[in-house]
Amino acid sequence: MIKIYLMKESELIMLMLLTTALILGIIPATIAHQKGRDFVAWYIYGVLLFIIALIHSLVIPKSPKQIKEDFEKQGYTECPYCKEYVKPGATVCPHCQRDIK
Repeated sequence: MIKIYLMKESELIMLMLLTTALILGIIPATIAHQKGRDFVAWYIYGVLLFIIALIHSLVIPKSPKQIKEDFEKQGYTECPYCKEYVKPGATVCPHCQRDIK
């Protein structure tokens, strides 16, 4: 004989909350990942503390690595003297006023 286990109402509510938390954790993780942060760490953070993680992911700046990649995708080069990014085709650095080429 097969017994069918019916969930209690409280168990069903807990299961729904857990499922919702697992799905909502993707939102701050995705935002933070686009800013160069670790997806898995932010996913766990988002599952455990969704509201705080969401606000945190929205206000954190891009990582220095992500900023560098974004500038390089746009064709910017780094000044060899002051290490600031310079527009493509520039011959003088607008930050330190030195000749680049």
